[in-house]
Amino acid sequence: MVEVNADAAVLAVRQREEVLVSDYLGRPVAVSVLLPPGHDPARPAPYPVLYLNDGQDLPRLHLRTTLAALWARQALLPFVLVAPHANEQRLHEYGIAGRPDYNGRGSRAGAYTEFVLRELLPWAQRQYHATADPAAAVFAGFSLGGLLAFDAVWHHPEAFARAGAFSGSFWWRGRAVGAGYTPADRLMHQQVQARAAHATHAFWLQTGTLDERNDRNENGVIDAIEDSLDLVDALRTQGLDMARQLRYVQVEGGHHHPDTWGRVMPDFLSWAFGAPAAVAALPAPLPLVRLHLDPHLAPALAVSAAVAAVPASINLPPPAGHRPAPALFSFTPAPAALSPAAMPTARPVAGDYLPYYQGYLDQVPAGTDPLQALRTQAEEVRAAFGPLSEAQAVTPYAPGKWTPKELLLHLVDTERIFTYRALRFARGDAQDLPGFEQDDYVAQSGANARSVASLLAEYAAVRAATLALFDALAEEQLDRRGTANGGPVTVRALLYVLPGHEHHHLHIFRERYLPAL
Repeated sequence: MVEVNADAAVLAVRQREEVLVSDYLGRPVAVSVLLPPGHDPARPAPYPVLYLNDGQDLPRLHLRTTLAALWARQALLPFVLVAPHANEQRLHEYGIAGRPDYNGRGSRAGAYTEFVLRELLPWAQRQYHATADPAAAVFAGFSLGGLLAFDAVWHHPEAFARAGAFSGSFWWRGRAVGAGYTPADRLMHQQVQARAAHATHAFWLQTGTLDERNDRNENGVIDAIEDSLDLVDALRTQGLDMARQLRYVQVEGGHHHPDTWGRVMPDFLSWAFGAPAAVAALPAPLPLVRLHLDPHLAPALAVSAAVAAVPASINLPPPAGHRPAPALFSFTPAPAALSPAAMPTARPVAGDYLPYYQGYLDQVPAGTDPLQALRTQAEEVRAAFGPLSEAQAVTPYAPGKWTPKELLLHLVDTERIFTYRALRFARGDAQDLPGFEQDDYVAQSGANARSVASLLAEYAAVRAATLALFDALAEEQLDRRGTANGGPVTVRALLYVLPGHEHHHLHIFRERYLPAL
């Protein structure tokens, strides 16, 4: 056990770093513990307790400083915080117990839940005088960790009655979008619909209006909000008292990021452990009515699906002692749809490219200006990769897969090669150009030894050069062709392949990488 030093302002909140060897997980688990001022292991009554997934992120949440400020104001009752760290198995250890998603992720969520129930809870009760009373035990987490916490509380009210989910991954599904997916494939919704809520259950759910940009059914509501509100509907149907057992917080301008979660943390902590005055001061929710418009009853309205009203939001002050970064990046888990332009460059036709490229061209909708798409995607890439820590950026979503840094440099390398081909052909160079093996390039790239900032800087420089080249080309030059990788390709086709290729990889980043981070 290691006692962690801190500034004088927060020394009263003691932080300890422990290691708990888990038989269920077959590995040692690092655990961060935060203790309230004056923590007394011998006091008659045990302490309420918060179990919080992703303990390795406590510094990014500024949680110790936030707790110190709230306890100094006597806004919170004393409680013990126990935060097990995730490791490279996070994508498999978090999820829904016994229900991996369509891609096999979450396969060890059952083992992690058993670790929490059979090892972590008894250890915290023994070592730190944490309560065994489920009414005073809360389990919470972020993103995929929030999904696991919700699932554990839903199925184990005998261990903890309340759960908190910050930007919970309630999209978790048994079928991929595009492979026959329907909303009924969402796995946590299935779990809730299968049993009634327990009388002691209570849930705190949070989303941010900028959690993502993906909108599966194109109804104008991002999936993160829709999935959460649909879960709220399911909870209501299963008997949850909305006034007494649920708090839903929607953060205007909130992102899928520890910065947002750290700022909204006081609301969650006051809900879970607040002194009576702090609980009474929480912003009250507005009534929520969700209407699903019937296009047959309103044929003049071009409405494809549900239209949701959203409840009250709150303005979040920064945590006490928090020093914000110069610019707040946002995760963009799904690339925005490529938007049509008024006068787009004409699309390539059959014979302008190898059949292999058709999949990339299909990513660029009819009527889209590929140059404008490249400009828009530059913002998408910066928003997706910019918030990653250096540790996250070298974490593949599965063994043997590229890391986020390698994926980003692959986008750079591919764009360089394709624009080089476009330059040669636009200048009338008829020499055959060789192909390249992307995995060999990645293996020799050294991407993981570089910083995220340096990779983004190189990406920006390459994108600027690409736009300068294509902006200067006349229609006649776009129709010039050459041979690359053993087949014909026009400059026009290369221009369209670039945004399609990037759109493809941004989609993979959301579907496979983000849940692992």
